[in-house]
Amino acid sequence: MTSTTKSDQIRSTTGTAGAEPAERPRRAAASALLGAASAASRGPAGVGLLLAKKGYGLARKQAAQRRAATAEHIARANRTTALVTAESGSRRTRKFLLLGAAAAVVGGAVFLLGRRRNEVPPPADVPPSLADYDEASS
Repeated sequence: MTSTTKSDQIRSTTGTAGAEPAERPRRAAASALLGAASAASRGPAGVGLLLAKKGYGLARKQAAQRRAATAEHIARANRTTALVTAESGSRRTRKFLLLGAAAAVVGGAVFLLGRRRNEVPPPADVPPSLADYDEASS
């Protein structure tokens, strides 16, 4: 009789011993199921430990992705800042644009103030009644 370890026996029964590269996903799934089964056999503490390990692994993976995305975002922001702060046009053009914007603001203020009522309309002689509306609608 040959001596084999318990893990070799399990691998031979699950079909993962000497697996080909094409069989690796199946072997990984079998390994995950085996890990889940062994954690379940240890009770709630085993299941909790397995879930904690999976959660910790996912959190580390997410943190690494976030760090990479943050570095990319900072680089993109630096490029944008460099483009915005680049020299744009001459002083004459800037002065012309500023004067045009100021003229537009003043013109808008004059227009709005001109449309306002300067005096309050006088109150009506008689308050409105429903009878007035009935005569107008018929």
